[in-house]
Amino acid sequence: MNIRNRALPEGWYPSSEGEIRELLSEWKPKFHSRVGLRDIIAGIVPHAGWVFCGSIIADVLSSFQKNLETIIVLGGHNSPGGPVIEYSEDCWSLPSGDLSRDKGLSERVKVNLSEDISMVGERSVDNTVEVIMPLIAVMYPDVKWAAWRLPSDKSSIEFGKILASTVKETGKRVAVIGSTDLTHYGANYGFTPRESLKSPVTWVKERDSRILRALAELEGKKALELAVEEHSACSAGAAVGAMTFARSLGCSNGQILNYSTSRDVHPSSSFVGYGSIIWESV
Repeated sequence: MNIRNRALPEGWYPSSEGEIRELLSEWKPKFHSRVGLRDIIAGIVPHAGWVFCGSIIADVLSSFQKNLETIIVLGGHNSPGGPVIEYSEDCWSLPSGDLSRDKGLSERVKVNLSEDISMVGERSVDNTVEVIMPLIAVMYPDVKWAAWRLPSDKSSIEFGKILASTVKETGKRVAVIGSTDLTHYGANYGFTPRESLKSPVTWVKERDSRILRALAELEGKKALELAVEEHSACSAGAAVGAMTFARSLGCSNGQILNYSTSRDVHPSSSFVGYGSIIWESV
């Protein structure tokens, strides 16, 4: 069996199941209520270290239906024009448990890909998928997983459509989560436009709000354009892929659940925006 092991250092997320469960118990009182909601089949979350956004990720995951067969994670850090990057291991060994990959679904997606989309295997260490996996393992220990990293271009829209049609073919109970952080602001990131200097936090929040609204309102092309023009997302393709999956399955506008910045945890003149969205099934 081909096993993928932890690659990120402990600063990203804890090293033991006990620590992970303890954090979950601390976060749960802050989770949004699911009362009145139908099944949640797609969401968007950040992918920074858990000290900054672990509770946001867990909040979205907690909204998913409990009888899922597979959770699909779409990551980013994949430049426009790049290939889709596939995680192909049979199993992911995590501090909170081992999860098996849904190989059948993954292979079917690959077969259904259009000739315009190329795919390569994941060989790097990347946080955009990995930070989510330990929470899936502890919150949904019986599910299988599949994961890809999507380029931030129109192929992410095509991939989301293919993913939705493939899930329809299989009839499986699936949820999709796409990960992106929002504006990276300040000297640490080489991004301090002159017009932002009077009120950096307000300026960043306004830009982050625009791309979150575009995603929630199922405007994938607009979200991709905003990410480029306003530098407001580092992994827009992942978010647009999850959004397109939801739209292709008939979901209406999503609900923006959370918004915060790293400054809320670690005050600094350089900071990153984080947001989350969910979509209900029809």
